[in-house]
Amino acid sequence: MIKQREPRRKVLVRARMRSGTEWHDVIIHNMSSRGLLATSKVPCKTGTVIELRRVHHVIVGRVVWEKDQYFGVRTQDRLDVDAIVDAKPPAFKPGSEPTRDDERRSAPRRITAASIAEREARSRRFSSVFQFAILGAAACLGAALVAERVGHVLSSPFAAISEHLAAS
Repeated sequence: MIKQREPRRKVLVRARMRSGTEWHDVIIHNMSSRGLLATSKVPCKTGTVIELRRVHHVIVGRVVWEKDQYFGVRTQDRLDVDAIVDAKPPAFKPGSEPTRDDERRSAPRRITAASIAEREARSRRFSSVFQFAILGAAACLGAALVAERVGHVLSSPFAAISEHLAAS
């Protein structure tokens, strides 16, 4: 039994296509959640990986067939056809579905006195370490400058002594 292909939505959407290092204009004629049919004045060879850009959307896919200026693309990620056609920002990042961590992060946080005290303690520890590092770096720089200056001041007397010893 042959598997039914996903229904296509007829559209007329302009986009930019990158194939290799060059960009070209394309028109997308129909789309599904996993592919699209487009035309371009530049021929696209079967097997070529392309990138299509439409406002907020980036579509990466492989050309699976081509005939004249028409070519079919199998996309790497699922497409939000409505958002692409309407040029709206994507509702989700391509290739990512909401996870438990995303749900946990989006849940409202309860702020307690203990959590505030913990944040303040972490902030104090960080500022102490940062202050120590800055003062240590300043002390090392100061010591290097003093050593360079002392070496410069003592170089002329040592040169005179060496010259006097060599003459004797």
